[in-house]
Amino acid sequence: MSAVIPDNLKNLLERPLIVAFATSNPDGQPQVTPVWASLEGDQVWINSAVGRRKDRNIRANPKVTVLVIDPQNAFHWAEIRGEVVEFDESDAALAHINKLSGMYAGNDDYYSFNPEGKGKEQRVIYKIQPTRVNGM
Repeated sequence: MSAVIPDNLKNLLERPLIVAFATSNPDGQPQVTPVWASLEGDQVWINSAVGRRKDRNIRANPKVTVLVIDPQNAFHWAEIRGEVVEFDESDAALAHINKLSGMYAGNDDYYSFNPEGKGKEQRVIYKIQPTRVNGM
């Protein structure tokens, strides 16, 4: 069952705030990574590289959680539980990481920050459909 992110929480994902992205390791231990994220329609999109720990975790268990806290107001936060409903490994994944790079770092060339990955990694967008949203 899908959940909707309320308007009063959407601004947390429309700003360049680092989010905590939680997946589950094969032994069940949570694995949390600070990442960039974007709100695209009613989905949260996270971008990574194929083969990383979080990528392997999501492919085995697509249930994930995103937590974002407003650094100016700790009482303004959102926890979004959901499921990765699509893995997009097309050219759109490179465009998305460059969009995030522009939003978060002011430079729309992600590989200017990560030159060792250029041409060596396959980018992927995890399209997360929320199933439960908590926050204030």
